[in-house]
Amino acid sequence: MLPGDLLGKKIDPFRRIPINIGYTWGLLSFTLFRMWPKIEGMENLEALREVDENGKKKGLKPAMYVANHSSWMDIPFVCHVLGFQNYKFIAKAELKKVPILGRALMVAGHVMLDRTNRRSQMVAYKSGVQWMKDGVNLVTFPEGTRSKTGRLGSFKKGAFKMAQAVNAPIVPISIQYADRVQPLDYAFPAKISRNRPEAVVRVGKPISTEGKTDNDLLEEVWNTIADDLPESHKPAKDTPVGAN
Repeated sequence: MLPGDLLGKKIDPFRRIPINIGYTWGLLSFTLFRMWPKIEGMENLEALREVDENGKKKGLKPAMYVANHSSWMDIPFVCHVLGFQNYKFIAKAELKKVPILGRALMVAGHVMLDRTNRRSQMVAYKSGVQWMKDGVNLVTFPEGTRSKTGRLGSFKKGAFKMAQAVNAPIVPISIQYADRVQPLDYAFPAKISRNRPEAVVRVGKPISTEGKTDNDLLEEVWNTIADDLPESHKPAKDTPVGAN
């Protein structure tokens, strides 16, 4: 029996256990490699706070968290924002072939997307929409891959349609200097030095998806993230907002 089967519908239907294990591993990594990020703007998430009929505060309603991507560290940094909430990454299907990582992604129920395969796109879309209907957050890096220069690239809008389908808000996240904490060609984080600045993760105000076209929504999210990035991470002047 595969690990994913052991975490079946009766035991862990929303795959919280592997998500929490992964988050705990991230916290240990922060301590081991001394790479705790500075988190700013967490108060903006209060706009997602649900309140019952008696005015008592409950949890946060599900949203899609969208961030720029220049380092592997972006993943645990975004997870640190979400804490022990349940979430699923929208990840490239080819990652399933990576030893250990691929199995971990499948067991945790992350949304696997092959942009070259129409069927895979439809399956991923339905999976993402269902997770959000079940109250689970989605996380995406819409550039599609890590930036080689550290600068923000064009966004692919496919994942945004999942949030639009259920009128879920989008939370923009601007990650600064993750590429200095763990550069693109490093297997492990860089050693502490004057050349390794503290990573900063800025959580923006949730953006409504209701009544907006695909292009308008993509441009609003892209500009919001870009505005909160330092000059070294801002997109080049000739960078288009969207890409196919």
